[in-house]
Amino acid sequence: MTKLLRRVLLILCCLPLMASAETFQEGVHYERLPQAVPTLNRDQVEVNEMFWYGCPHCYNLEPLILPWSKNMPEGSYFTKTPAMFSNIWKTHAQLFYTVRALKLGEEVDVAIFDAYHQMGNQLATPEAMAAFLKPYGITADQFNSAYNSFGVKNQMQQAYSKARGYQIRGVPAIIVNGKYRVTGQTAGSNAKMLEVASYLVDRELKARQ
Repeated sequence: MTKLLRRVLLILCCLPLMASAETFQEGVHYERLPQAVPTLNRDQVEVNEMFWYGCPHCYNLEPLILPWSKNMPEGSYFTKTPAMFSNIWKTHAQLFYTVRALKLGEEVDVAIFDAYHQMGNQLATPEAMAAFLKPYGITADQFNSAYNSFGVKNQMQQAYSKARGYQIRGVPAIIVNGKYRVTGQTAGSNAKMLEVASYLVDRELKARQ
């Protein structure tokens, strides 16, 4: 997908996305987890995207899910968690939490996706990551301090535990309120994943009223 097409999709998706009026079926369009996984904020409905920077489906979902996440209804919130199925996935998960520890914006996530999928930069080593973040004002010492910090390692462990609880077999996967798993296979497409997630968020919010 070209950068121009991604920008066009991003503009189109900036319109508020309403929960679909369609009724989606459990076991068909989404799956209920055998056991609910605790969320970050029990007072609100959580939507958690499991992803990997190197996943082409996650890359294609990114320009759709970013504007969607900014138009979620009151009482709900969006978060992301990196999956870790192999060593390179773990390395990228460490990069994800390092970016957050350095308080860099989500535009850096977009840049990392583009670097991997458009420029062939797999960011597979700490040296490559530090060089990549240098234009954002991050020194090598700052990067290494954050990358090797206890906080980043602790967040990775929490992410690993969550993924086990979600019982995901691939990415992208959207987990609604720690209860429901939505994938491209169950929903049918990336866009449909967001429709199903919107439906489940709306249902969870109504159940709290």
